Amino acid sequence: MRHIAHIITTAAILSAAASVTLSAQPQTRYLTLGECRAIALDSSAVLRGARLMEEKTALDRKAVITNFLPKFSAYGLYLWTSSTFDYDFSGGALPIYKNIYGNLVPDLMKDASGNIVYNGGIPVFNQYAVIPPMTLSIDLANTVTAGVSVTQPVFMGGKIISGYRMADIGTDMAALNSEMKASEVIVSVDEAYWLHVKTCRLLEAAESFSSTVDSMYVFVQNAVDAGMATSTDLLKVEVQKNNAALSLAKARNGKRLSMVNLCHVLGLPLTTRIEVDQSGFNVDSTMFLTPEEIWSGEDTIENRADYRLLVQQAELKRRNVDFVRSDFLPQLGVMASYGYSYGLKLQDEVLLNQAGFTVMATLKVPIFAWGEGWLKVQSAKKEHEMALNEIERLEGLMELEMEQSRYAVSEAALQAGMAASALKSAETNLKVCRDQYELGMETLVNVLEAQTQWSKCASDWIEAVADYRLACTKYLKAIGHLE
Repeated sequence: MRHIAHIITTAAILSAAASVTLSAQPQTRYLTLGECRAIALDSSAVLRGARLMEEKTALDRKAVITNFLPKFSAYGLYLWTSSTFDYDFSGGALPIYKNIYGNLVPDLMKDASGNIVYNGGIPVFNQYAVIPPMTLSIDLANTVTAGVSVTQPVFMGGKIISGYRMADIGTDMAALNSEMKASEVIVSVDEAYWLHVKTCRLLEAAESFSSTVDSMYVFVQNAVDAGMATSTDLLKVEVQKNNAALSLAKARNGKRLSMVNLCHVLGLPLTTRIEVDQSGFNVDSTMFLTPEEIWSGEDTIENRADYRLLVQQAELKRRNVDFVRSDFLPQLGVMASYGYSYGLKLQDEVLLNQAGFTVMATLKVPIFAWGEGWLKVQSAKKEHEMALNEIERLEGLMELEMEQSRYAVSEAALQAGMAASALKSAETNLKVCRDQYELGMETLVNVLEAQTQWSKCASDWIEAVADYRLACTKYLKAIGHLE
């Protein structure tokens, strides 16, 4: 009974250890091309930066809109100083006027003839009020001013409108930049994806070739044992067997490296095990589409995000001309405030202790600045012309790239179809040669050559299909329809 319990306990421990071992092994993820693109677009640091820039420009645009609205602010001032401002008044005499029927009339001194008496050309009054000399003291300590104000630009030379339009263009440019970065990420994903699929198929071809050579080695070994073949024949097969083993090792390493590269492009841990959909590889040559079948619409560079980005850059430079010009046009603004002031004592009497409204308008009219405004506007116009010239220069290159990508797809499809036909012929030739060799109707050299030719045709076909798939991606990017 104890023996049975011990067996059950040991089995449970082994089962638990096996489950822990299996759980510790990395999970294998099966991904299609579309899923790889989605993962890369979601994890790409470059695209994430472009999207952050898009969000930033949207916030900048909203900030520019606030320039059309009035600005409210509060202000306050407190002043304390130990110094006083003193003024010594030497005194003087003030003439006294007479009040005749409610009117103040000068009480001038006249002589016996009734003429006004003058002293040094100044008329003399009958009575004067004498002001004694004194010292006037002004104290600024504990002076306080506080209130609220509102400012509203009325006309700023078109600066606010130009700034808003430039911010609007900047938002569109950020969106186009994100679109362009997304297409670049998709191209990089497709390159890594089809490279991994290619290395997987090359590994399958290498395994098939190695298996074929191994079976041939066994057949020749049996023939040598039976006296129907020489050791030289066996040595020839052994050389090919070693080459096949080397090719198989290289193919395995290539698959591992391509999987690591795909993980890096997707933003996944490099230790992630990935299995990809290989349905894009098909021997049937009718599966390879022409450029017209890939995209039946009109091919124009206006569909490309980078071309539209250039156009928006030129428009931004054009708006910048108005923005620069606004600095040298009249500017008008208004301000209103309500505040309270207290302080400013004169002879210990408070002069300021009241609240009130204030309205002010400011107008700035540039008159003469030695041609600075004209020169800066001309410089901004030259920048706009440079942007237009850049569009003209790159427009031809983009059209050339479209034509090259279109021809590249056609050539890649033709090459893949020819490689598929060559592979079929190599498979047929290898089968015939092996059958005839087993019947004693073919030489070993021809069989080995047929096997080598089949291996080369298989590799060429795999390379051609991978090149075709990538050429399709680059063609769609060149015409601006890569999604």
